[in-house]
Amino acid sequence: MKRVEFVQVKSGLCGYGLGKGTKYSFDGAEDAIRARIEAGWEFCGFIPLETRGTGDIETMSLVFQRDA
Repeated sequence: MKRVEFVQVKSGLCGYGLGKGTKYSFDGAEDAIRARIEAGWEFCGFIPLETRGTGDIETMSLVFQRDA
């Protein structure tokens, strides 16, 4: 049996650029993935939970699993 956990990560404004005008990043996402992997979890992917009107992801859920 597998155990599954979700970690929500929210994007934050990191600057302004051309095109859409603003740039967002998911600060801490890589650290959250690294910490879980080092604790024995397997990273399975992500699920977009909230999007902006432009179609950009606002909040995503990182999915991890390991044997129970």
